[in-house]
Amino acid sequence: MVNLKRTREDILASVLELIQHQGFQSTGLKELFSVSGTSSGSFYNYFQSKDELAHALIDYKWQQIKTNIIEPAAEATVDSIAQLFWIIDRLEAKHLHEPDCGGCFLGNLIVDLAKYDTAFQAHLIQVFDEWQFAIAQLLYQGKMQLRSDVDPDDLAEQLLNAIEGTLLLGRLYNHPNRLQRGFNNVRQMLYAALRQ
Repeated sequence: MVNLKRTREDILASVLELIQHQGFQSTGLKELFSVSGTSSGSFYNYFQSKDELAHALIDYKWQQIKTNIIEPAAEATVDSIAQLFWIIDRLEAKHLHEPDCGGCFLGNLIVDLAKYDTAFQAHLIQVFDEWQFAIAQLLYQGKMQLRSDVDPDDLAEQLLNAIEGTLLLGRLYNHPNRLQRGFNNVRQMLYAALRQ
């Protein structure tokens, strides 16, 4: 007989797309049970509440970004600025591959949850600070390629803001050309910071 018991990670993976497109607040528990293929008992075995699920999803998605986008950049090239371009390319390809642009899952949760509970705001700030720090570290490593007037911390913030804005508007317009233009603008921002 097939073991139908769902693991914690199975549940997180199965509800991610629904929540990305529908929103966390708009998704009821019955929908979560149905999409994840779990009973309420199994669900509550892993998550004491719907809010606990949301915190777990934040960590799960951030780990996916690190594992599938940020960390592999170092394997793609030793040049840290080239790694940043690789990350931008990978993000663009990922979102262009989606049949319906859902935007950035974590960015969507800012709109959905940050004002709902300050614990979500703090959690999301922590994740975006880590993401910005990862970008800044690559810029510091490639500082010799940057113009002398470029501050890596400021540029990291600008790049992350531009990426998140691109994904937010990509979700709104739901058109690949809009998404591509946005990512081209992110690349242009990085190119403009390089020594000529």
